[in-house]
Amino acid sequence: MAAPFSVSNSGNFHGNVFIGSPAYRLTGAGGAVSRAVESLRLSELLDARHRVVPFVGREDEQRSLWRWLDPPHAGLRSVRLMYAPGGQGKTRLADRLGATAQEAGWTVLHAYCEPLTPEPRTGPPGGSDDGRGLLVVVDYADRWPAGALPSLFTDPLLHGGGQVRVLLLARSPGYWWPELRSWLTGVGMTADEFPLPPLAVDPDARRRLFRVAVDRFAGLLPDARPAKVVVPRLTDPAYGTALAVQLAALVAVDVSRRAGSTAPSSLVDLYGHLINRETGHWRKLRRAGETTSPTQQLDLAVVTATLAGPVADDAAGEILRCAGAEPTTIRALLTDHTACYPSHDQESVLEPLRPDRWGEAYLALAVAGHDWWRRHPPRSWAAGVARALLRAADLEPATAAGVRARALTVLSEVATEWPHVATRVLLPALRADPALATAAGGAVLATLVDLPDMDVELLAAIEPHLPPGRHSDFDLVARDITCRLVEYRLPRCGDDAERARLHLGYGRRLARTGDRRAALEALDRAVTAAEAALATDARPPTAALLARALHLRGHRLAAVNRSAEALASVERAVDILDPLAGDDPAYRFRLAETLDNLGTRLAEVGRHPEAEVAARRSVKLFAADASSPAGEVGLAVALTNLSAIEAHLDRADSALQAARRAEQLWRRLSDDQPSVYLPELALTLNTLGLRYAESRRLEEAVDATAASETLYRKLVEGNSVVFGLDLAAVLANLSGHLWRLNRRAEALQTHAEAERIFARWGGADLEVFSPHLREVRQSLARMVAEQTPVHLHRWEPGAGSFGS
Repeated sequence: MAAPFSVSNSGNFHGNVFIGSPAYRLTGAGGAVSRAVESLRLSELLDARHRVVPFVGREDEQRSLWRWLDPPHAGLRSVRLMYAPGGQGKTRLADRLGATAQEAGWTVLHAYCEPLTPEPRTGPPGGSDDGRGLLVVVDYADRWPAGALPSLFTDPLLHGGGQVRVLLLARSPGYWWPELRSWLTGVGMTADEFPLPPLAVDPDARRRLFRVAVDRFAGLLPDARPAKVVVPRLTDPAYGTALAVQLAALVAVDVSRRAGSTAPSSLVDLYGHLINRETGHWRKLRRAGETTSPTQQLDLAVVTATLAGPVADDAAGEILRCAGAEPTTIRALLTDHTACYPSHDQESVLEPLRPDRWGEAYLALAVAGHDWWRRHPPRSWAAGVARALLRAADLEPATAAGVRARALTVLSEVATEWPHVATRVLLPALRADPALATAAGGAVLATLVDLPDMDVELLAAIEPHLPPGRHSDFDLVARDITCRLVEYRLPRCGDDAERARLHLGYGRRLARTGDRRAALEALDRAVTAAEAALATDARPPTAALLARALHLRGHRLAAVNRSAEALASVERAVDILDPLAGDDPAYRFRLAETLDNLGTRLAEVGRHPEAEVAARRSVKLFAADASSPAGEVGLAVALTNLSAIEAHLDRADSALQAARRAEQLWRRLSDDQPSVYLPELALTLNTLGLRYAESRRLEEAVDATAASETLYRKLVEGNSVVFGLDLAAVLANLSGHLWRLNRRAEALQTHAEAERIFARWGGADLEVFSPHLREVRQSLARMVAEQTPVHLHRWEPGAGSFGS
């Protein structure tokens, strides 16, 4: 089955394949238009894409990567994350591997997430259907939006039956990688990490690299005098990256062309030398009549491109206007900037400075506040340009969202190396508009949260802008932010009710990331604090707070199979809310939620007649408030759970009717907010499939359950910890429906996948998950023995039984 947003492809691969909106594109190695080395500017000689300096060293790393490519070492499909700070040589090593693999018969593709215009087709990228395999290289993997990488891994091109290797390149394996690695394991792909050590790890290696680079640059720069090149103090830790050593070599060769000149020694001054050469290049072009824009205007365009580029031509003018360029000069400025910085793919403009570290240094030195202002005076307008692009006022909504996300991503990377950019630009912008923190997704927010100058006051301002409910991209970083705020607030909190609210909010965040035991501990503390508050303040709001904590603790207890304790907790919550609900709509809503929880908990212990009473009361209360958004959501939840309870009481028609009503509500809600309500729609489709099966409408049961499976696979891409068990339950149900239709091979295959998922979870927490694993294995054994499928275990998770 093809994954969402996938396309199928067969035969030889030509050009790009665009996925979804598009979420990414795949292009053959060498598809970009190359330029003659002689036409490159001085700083472009450092760009790894031009391969100016011969590849040296990395023999051990090359052997390790080649062993990874070799089929006996990594299985059929394998993913490797190669990570190191910027400038360490990741791209060059990946290019070397790709070239070697292509010579050996592998097909080599590069994956990009920017939705650029397709490049001209260049023919097959090498290899063929009967070649060694497929190697996909993904640069900037840590900058891809949530869901885009899993979509790439489910693309049919990666599942054609041959050997597949995916090499991810990133600066760090931080926030985004553990969850992706878990998901990859869940879909049967091996995954590992490959930390790339410094190329220039010792002075001898640095001198060797420096000399190779000097020889190459001296052969390209007119009037170079390599004999006059002075070797800098390469023992300085600043020269720990390949880029820094090559930068020193380039500047040393350039300085040797002018008698009496001295090469700068610090890394900052090396970048400053390049800045001076850039601006000199602009003045030379203007004197020659090849450009017309003044230096300051080109300077502004370079800063803007570093923050917002590359972009399509039709958006570039508006972006420059937003950055402060004079409207009457924008078209000429774009033409001049493109002449100085031609696009690598020739389909976009505002090409940023490459390599990234060079662009980041240019931006950092342009912003006031650094310690090197006497030698490298900042631009008074640079911080304003950055702030303007973060606001992205008056841009088209789609363009504005992209500009904000790109600028925030770049500034977050710069701020980790150049603290004044954080204190002068980034953090003030976030204080002025805390909602901006979520503009580039959860991974960038995690980088912002880790900045040394990020204080709890700013975290508290960002907190209200986090998604209030489940959101796959933000759940993990929202948990971390809440944790830091709770740790700060608890010692300063003298109020038991407020302590209860803090524990309650943290418990919900923990639950959304799948940390069941920690979430239960937080809810236990919430109940204890709420009980202490009620002992000194018996007013209804305090009683309702205790009921809320008991209600949520019931979900958490059920999630770890402590059904009797869960029921007792929820029963106590209902007893507290019942007398409060008569005259207050807010308390009636809370009572409806808790009654729905009570119905599910009663059903779990086999008390289905009592469960039906509680569930019907919940439906009635929610139906009375169904005109409100919260009431509509509550009604959909209650109908889903009522359907399961009625099925246990052999009321097939009313159970099916309730499930269909719930499905209609969830479809409407998920159309409006898919990131919030898709999990509930997926769960209800599973329930609907069971109801169809009980009514002997097996084809409809398969259709509904397969639709649930498709949604859960998409959800697992974002968070396998939260949704993995739900997917396993749905797969087990689907196998039963297929079995009853005599589709035995499909049924066995589907149930075996469910068993593998439960087995992984069983190994993680035997006490909680071994009962599930035992049930699914017993069902699989019955199927293998070809016994009647009526005895197969039925999986019907109620609202929140696995994931809430």
